[in-house]
Amino acid sequence: MEKQNNEATAAVASIEDAADCDERADALVRDVLGRVMRRRGTIAAGADYIRALARDVRANCWELAQKAGHEGPHRMQALLSRHKWRWEELRELLPGLAQEVLRDDPGDETGPGLAFDETADLRKGASTACVAPQHAGVTGKVENCVTWVFAALVTALGQAWVDFDVYMPDCWAKDPGRRGKARIPQGLAFATKPELAMAQARRLVRGGLRVLWAAADEVHGRSSDFRATLRLLGLAYVVIIPCDYKITVAKNTVIRADEAISDAVFEQRSAGNGAKGPRYARWAMLATADPREFLLIRRLPDRGKNQYAFYLCYAPEGRPATITYFITIAGRRWPVEITFKTGKDALGWDQSQARTYHALCRHTALTALAQLRTAAIQAALAGAGVLPAAPPAGRNAPAAVSEPAASAADLQIYTGTAPLPARGGQPCPPGIPPVRLSAPETARIDRLARDWKAGLTSLARLAFCLRWSAWRRRHQARARWHHYSTRLAALVT
Repeated sequence: MEKQNNEATAAVASIEDAADCDERADALVRDVLGRVMRRRGTIAAGADYIRALARDVRANCWELAQKAGHEGPHRMQALLSRHKWRWEELRELLPGLAQEVLRDDPGDETGPGLAFDETADLRKGASTACVAPQHAGVTGKVENCVTWVFAALVTALGQAWVDFDVYMPDCWAKDPGRRGKARIPQGLAFATKPELAMAQARRLVRGGLRVLWAAADEVHGRSSDFRATLRLLGLAYVVIIPCDYKITVAKNTVIRADEAISDAVFEQRSAGNGAKGPRYARWAMLATADPREFLLIRRLPDRGKNQYAFYLCYAPEGRPATITYFITIAGRRWPVEITFKTGKDALGWDQSQARTYHALCRHTALTALAQLRTAAIQAALAGAGVLPAAPPAGRNAPAAVSEPAASAADLQIYTGTAPLPARGGQPCPPGIPPVRLSAPETARIDRLARDWKAGLTSLARLAFCLRWSAWRRRHQARARWHHYSTRLAALVT
């Protein structure tokens, strides 16, 4: 079980320490990217992409490029599409890096483990690879979304993504034309969510990741094949099962999981410490016909409905088959939800506008590396030496970029509107002016002006942001021209 720490620590870190950790984390990221990317320009774009992922930035190439200081989105777009590098190779490097960053606590008897879960990336339209109406746990109802299956490494010191797969619905698997447009590999076959989690478990264990247990929700827990795979890999497991799941108890009697409540003896235990204190519940454990597998029941009396949750638990030889051990693992499934919160809220993972299969997977692999970058900085600030020394100036270190002086043209805001084509097929003027200021763009310019007036931003930075504003509006003007031209041409025919 997790230990209560009643001693206040006096450890402190300066802002210089944080800046040093930032530089060393960048060196770590560049080293990892250098193993899967060959061109220096691609590595630099990947490092900029990871640094730009933030809470206040939507993870689309336009905003990421502006955050990174690029003059246009083209390098970020090429990183996800045209540049030659394999996201699968980057995914293979995540477990080793995570094991280095999230080191074991010597006093933790449970040890490191894997938490499997799926999450939804809500989307509009039908062109994004693998998007379909399906149940989304984030809203609790059927949504148009892309579903992902993730494996998170969970230790007593933290958690992070170490593997992932996008779930391809059957409607996509059987539609070659649709798959071709989304650039889904021809050899990729349909696989259920438990099958994806099984493949991840095999990859991670056979790849050398040290884990002792696995935890999963009902989607995976009801799969006997998933549980059998964990057994073959030598992992203990605690998986949620539905209340009507049939289990075999003593004398080969088959019952529903919820029928075991009448014979259960509950005791109050904590599944670990949460943000608001110990997570107490009433727990009971019953034997099954398998001497190493048990039924664990959790009861939350404060809930009016759905008071009970049911778990199938297994401990291989050499691991303690005790209620304390299983409750601790059950409590460590929740950290995978923390990784989703970090990915979505802190890094904007679900704000991407990528559409093709490889672009989606590249974005997810880079976000997973960004998550590990943050975990490495957390560990380094806490005193764990998990970051390499910062590279000496002039060697692998990015050159200092001086801000260009702001010209009068850079500080001008075009307040007119762009022309429209008079007939179909009319070519777009090469110097088309920006579209009319929209309400969001006006608000963005207002904030920039306020920050500049208050001395919170430099004139060069203000000019940079205004150039981006003009670029966005010119791009919208060109796109609008072509849309109008196409529609007018269709009316003639």
